[in-house]
Amino acid sequence: MLLKGTLFRFRARNLDTYWMLWPFMEPTSVVATVIPTWQEATHIERCLRSLMEQTYPSHLHEILVVDGGSTDGTVDIVQQLAEESSNNGGPAITIIENPFKYVSHARNLALDHIDRGVEFILEMIGHAWVPSDHLEIRVARFHAIESQLGSSLGGVGAKVIESDLPKEQVANWIEASLACPLGGSGQFARFSKEGPTKIPPFTLYRREAVEDVGGWNEEFITTQDSEINMRLIANGWPLWRTPKTHVRMAKRTTVKQWWRMGHRYGFWRMKHIIDAKSRMRIGEFLPWIGILMIAGFAIDGQSTFFLPNFVWPIFAYIAALMAVGSYEAIRAKDMSMIWGVPTLLILLHTSFSIGLLAGGFRPGKPPNDRVG
Repeated sequence: MLLKGTLFRFRARNLDTYWMLWPFMEPTSVVATVIPTWQEATHIERCLRSLMEQTYPSHLHEILVVDGGSTDGTVDIVQQLAEESSNNGGPAITIIENPFKYVSHARNLALDHIDRGVEFILEMIGHAWVPSDHLEIRVARFHAIESQLGSSLGGVGAKVIESDLPKEQVANWIEASLACPLGGSGQFARFSKEGPTKIPPFTLYRREAVEDVGGWNEEFITTQDSEINMRLIANGWPLWRTPKTHVRMAKRTTVKQWWRMGHRYGFWRMKHIIDAKSRMRIGEFLPWIGILMIAGFAIDGQSTFFLPNFVWPIFAYIAALMAVGSYEAIRAKDMSMIWGVPTLLILLHTSFSIGLLAGGFRPGKPPNDRVG
């Protein structure tokens, strides 16, 4: 016998108790998945098919593709899949035009479009895909965590794992660099415990929470999710992440793309810090702090153990990079990680730091890679 309605929100004292009851409950929460796109013809079909094949009830799930003017056939693919999903009893797929092009605008356009009965908004991108039970697990975890806390959440993120696409050597290094402690961000962390976070990847948001903070800030044409997460937490909407389900995504695959990504994220990170000083993290400024330290030691001219003091910070940095590279080589059973990961981390730290500096002195310039 199915437990409906209010029992779906059953306030169990124990998180595991709720989780054991989940298979006997009938979902009632309506979810809208929002996918901003721009030139995603390569990956959009896999993305949409992974969402069309969810075990979550189709009548409780709608997919909104918000396209920023793709000219590579993305829209045609979406239209074909929308018709296929409709004919096969799958979730409704709607295409919305995004004249402003960027992700923050796309998410707000979708927020204005979705029906009032939608409870949750799942953020996705056109070059990501999920397992077939993803929504079922994510919604269940959302309610279970709220039952544990006895209060409402702003959102729950998932775990981002390595892409299963064929990859060249540099792409493997990028995957490892994003997930390691010295690279990427918390969004790509290899976490194993469910808990609170400030940066939930691919968040399932409570619609009420998003509306409470006024939606996405359209002044931020990238890293807009970090910005809204900051406001959600500040307004009493806690964020969690769960390792019980995952997302795969196609990441950058060349050194040039890696450099541009680092610079762009550093630039807009500084814009966030200027907008809200509380978001500043000392670790993001370590490269500049290290340079100033080295310069100070060089001017001082002192030595320790027969080596100039300015050499020791450089030595410590290189040792840390080599330790990370060695760990990744052992984990992946790929000896090229020993030099590949440190090389990419140096490029990331350099481009990000230059971006930070630029973000403090010049206005935002629209990026020209993956703007959708």
